[in-house]
Parts: sequence; C-alpha cells; structure tokens
Amino acid sequence: MAGAANDLVPTVALLGAAVLAVPLFKRLGLGSVLGYLAAGVVVGPFGLRLVEDPQTMLHVAELGVVMFLFIIGLEMRPAHLWQMKGQIFGLGSMQVAVALALMWAAGQWLGLGGPQAFVAAAGFVLTSTAIVMQLLQERRQLGTPGGERVVSILLFEDLLIVPLLAIVAFLAPDARSAGWTQRALDAGLALGAIAALLAAGRWLLNPMFLLLSSAKSREVMMAAALLVVLGAALWMQLGGLSAAMGAFLAGVMLAESSFRHQLEADIEPFKGLLLGLFFLAVGMSLDLTVLAAQWQTIALLVAAYMLLKSAAIYGVARLFRASGEQALQRTVLMAQGGEFAFVLYAAAASAGVIDASSQAVYTAVVIVSMVLTPVLIGLHGAWEARRTRRKLDDDRAMDTEMEHSPVIIAGFGRYGQIVGRLLLSNGITPTVMDRDSRHIEDMKPFGFRVYYGDATRTDLLRAAGAEHARVLVVAVDDRDDAVHIVEHARALFPQLHIVARAYDVPHLYRLMAAGADQPVRELLDGSLTAGRQVLQGLGLGAYESRELAEQFRQTNLRQVAEFGELRQRMPRPDFIQALRASREELERQLREDRRTVRGRPDWQDAGARSRERAS
Repeated sequence: MAGAANDLVPTVALLGAAVLAVPLFKRLGLGSVLGYLAAGVVVGPFGLRLVEDPQTMLHVAELGVVMFLFIIGLEMRPAHLWQMKGQIFGLGSMQVAVALALMWAAGQWLGLGGPQAFVAAAGFVLTSTAIVMQLLQERRQLGTPGGERVVSILLFEDLLIVPLLAIVAFLAPDARSAGWTQRALDAGLALGAIAALLAAGRWLLNPMFLLLSSAKSREVMMAAALLVVLGAALWMQLGGLSAAMGAFLAGVMLAESSFRHQLEADIEPFKGLLLGLFFLAVGMSLDLTVLAAQWQTIALLVAAYMLLKSAAIYGVARLFRASGEQALQRTVLMAQGGEFAFVLYAAAASAGVIDASSQAVYTAVVIVSMVLTPVLIGLHGAWEARRTRRKLDDDRAMDTEMEHSPVIIAGFGRYGQIVGRLLLSNGITPTVMDRDSRHIEDMKPFGFRVYYGDATRTDLLRAAGAEHARVLVVAVDDRDDAVHIVEHARALFPQLHIVARAYDVPHLYRLMAAGADQPVRELLDGSLTAGRQVLQGLGLGAYESRELAEQFRQTNLRQVAEFGELRQRMPRPDFIQALRASREELERQLREDRRTVRGRPDWQDAGARSRERAS
C-alpha cells in the first residue's frame, strides 16, 4: 500500500501545482501558460523533486499538442486552407529564411562553428505551436485575419521539421559523404504518408463515423475520435513527419463532416488536460543547474536570438503590408523558440553535431524564451492599453469651458452612467466630467453634457460650475482619487451636497472622514435585491421578502454609521469583537422580526411550502 501511495505522489503534486499556480498567474494577468511553466519548475527534478523524470512525461504530454492541432484543424475547412497557401508558403518561408539567416550569422559571430550555429538557430526559428495557439485561443484571436497569418506560419514551421532533421543527419560527421538516395527515399515516404492520410480522410472517415453513430454509444464515438487523432499522428510519424501535422490534417479532413462538433466535444477534455501537462513538463525540463552554471551564455543567447527573431518577424510582417501594430503583436507572440527544438537538438546530439553540454544550453535557451513569452505578452498588452488611451487623450485638451448644471457627475463609467440616466429621465441634465475620451464620445449622442476633465483638479471642478451647483456625484473608479475629490470639494465648495461611490465599508469610512454627505456602497442594493429573490425562491411572498430585506438594510446602515465612530477610538481586537457581537445581535433581531411577519417559527415553513409546490 505504501508503494502504491508513493506512486500517486507525482500525480498529486502535478495537479496541486497546476491548481494553485494557474489561477494565481491568471489573476496577476500573466496567463495560464506561465502558470503551468512555473508550477513545472517548482515540482520538477530541479525544484522540489516531486517528479523525477520530466522527459518521459514530456513525450506523453506532447499528445496535448497533437489534440490541440486536431481541434484547430476542425476549424479549418479545406477550401479555406487552400486559400491560405500563399500565406503558408510565402509569408512562412520568408519569415523562417530571414530569421534563420540572422541567427545563424549571430551564432558564428559568438564563436559557434558553422554546423553548431545552424542547429542552434534552426531550433530557435521553430516557434512554439502550443504556446502561441493557447495564447491566441485565450485572446479569442484564432479566427481573426492576424490569427490566421500566425497559424499559417506555424503550419509552415511544422512542415519544416522534416527537412531540418534531414539537414542535421547530413551535417553528422559520419554522414556528410553519404549520397542523396536515402534522403530522396525519406522525402518520398513523407509525401506518400500525406497522400495516404488525405485519401483516408476523403473516403473512409465519414463513412466510419456514420456506421459507428448507429450504435448510439458515446463511448464508442469517443474511442473512435481518439483513434483518428492518435492514428493520424502515428501514421505521420512513421512517414518521418510530425505527429502534430498528422492530427492537424485529420482535423482538416473532418472540418466539413456533420460529426465535427461531436468530435470537438469528445477531444476537448483530453486536449486541455494533456496540453496543461505539456507545459508542466516543459517547466520541469528546465535544468536549473545548467542555468546557474552558464547563465551568462544562456542570457546572451536568449537576448540575441529573441531580438534577431523579433527583427525578422517585424520586418517580414511590414514587408507583407501589415500595420505597425499588427507586426508588433505578431513579433511579441512569436519571438520564442518552440517544442520541436527539443526534437531537433536531441537528433543533433545523437548525430554528433553538438555535444551534450551544448544541447542542455540550447534547450535551456528555448525554455527560457518560452517562459518569457507570456510576460512579454502581458507587458505589451499593458503598454498598448496605455498608448491607446494616451493617444485618445492627447488628441484633445481638457475642457475648461463647460455648461453648468445643478448636478455634477465626476466619473462616467457603469456607475456614473446609471445615475446620469436616472437624472436625464427626470428632466435633469447633469454636467459630466470624465478622463476617458472613449466614454465621452460614446455618451454624447445620448444627450449628456460630457466633458473631458479630471475632477481631481480644482480648477476644472470650478469650470464645471461647482461654485453654484447643488450636488456633486463622485463616481470615479479609483478609490484614492474619490477621497481626494471629496476632500477638495468639501474645502472649496461647502454648499455642495456630496454623494460618493464607496467601493466597500473601509472606503466608505474614508469618504465620510473626507467630508462626503452620502457615501453609497456600490453593491449594497444590488446584493439585497438578489437576497430578496432568494427568499422568494424559498417560498416567501414578494411583500415579506421586501420587508425583511429593508429591515436588514436599515439595521446594517445604522450599524455601519455607529461603527464608523467606534473604529477611530477602539483597539483593533476590541473593534473586531464588537463587530462580531453586532452581527449576532443583527441576526437575533432579524429572527424576531421574521417570527412576527406571519407568526412563522423559522425558515422551515418556507422550505416546506417550496417543496409542496414542487410536488
């Protein structure tokens, strides 16, 4: 039993690491891919050593990439793929040729021999299909024109692995004098494998699924889907091509099948799990001892290769008439090395073109570049958002002349818009200030006086008519800015009645201290409305649930006001104890009120009535 338990340790460690790391990294805006990679480093042989054999796991996890390419193929109809042939062989070949030439020259300049520099560059020129496809899917860009161009380049690079392996074999010290007969046979075998797979897809797959569907067994259909994916992958491997390419072609052959959606639903769970396992295995493969021993060499190669590949991607994209923004997005997305580099480096080491130490260094270079990609994507996204907003804002100066109204609204996001629409529907046109040009342009057609202005600036508040206005609504998103606006408005315009949006109770207390007349918690009323619906779902009448919700609301508001004073003078432990006692008192009071509404003793009556209706 102990041995069986120990066998489960790697599995539990991997699942636990993924469950902890992926949500954390997504919450930080770094994406799920980086979360998987980081989790793999932590649990791998160079981290906590909970998993000792990442290479075996990597071979299994590559099935995730295979299934991913199958699902992508299902979205690519043959006619559409044929239309992309110019992008695949034109754009793809140009990008690969320019990037390979630049990185090969850089490798020789750094002191690598010609064959070794070529192998190092050739591995890095192959972009990570798994990472790029996952990022495109997360960003919902797979079906966009830019996404299709990226997919075209990736398809060409997947095809490129065959001639690159042939070149590595030719560069081997004991094979450089060999003839071309064997290589011609290998090329013929690869073409024959593609032709056979296309023929099977054209004449066999649809009849097979039609026959199996008559059994009306989902398990059989799922097994058939896995058989098609793995069988196509194996067939292409036997032909000397990549397994991922075989799965992709199988998906393309089934793209117009009536079983396409069923196949996608059957494969999706396996794809997601195995693709996550693939990223975990890549993270575990990062040899931290090599990274520590040769970090300068690795850092130099990562910087050089990523910069040169980025230059090639950007230059080729612009040559093919992509905009600067599109070219930069493609550059950030594809600047890393890919998983096929591991295959190429292993083959080169076996052939004697590079030694084991160089293989470890180049593998680390590729993995580090893969780890950096989600970080670069996040930084680029943040920069792009700031640049877009700055461009919108720089196109216009802040308004210093505004029509005046009795009501000024500072901040016109989703909160301020609801307040403004309520006022407008009752014949009051407020003066609205916002720092987001997009909000301003979107709202002007609806009759609002919307001005580009920063309400934290007192001169702009004065320009908005704060000296003569009666009400100021502070609805900005930033909590600190809200407090700042309230403080200055109270000091300079004492006649204003200030209604301020409060993010939570602590923010409400800050706004009260700053001088807000009516700080309003943004989620209180919406939450109470939801609570009323829950009570009605349990069997209470609309009137009863409304009364109970209103009782809770009034008691809660009174307690919040009372504790706003207590928190200023009570030690934190005493304050927390007082809060707990107050909550218990609120619950006791609501129970008493509940008994008096209709004399019900407890909630069981409501539950019983609900069950009676259901029966």
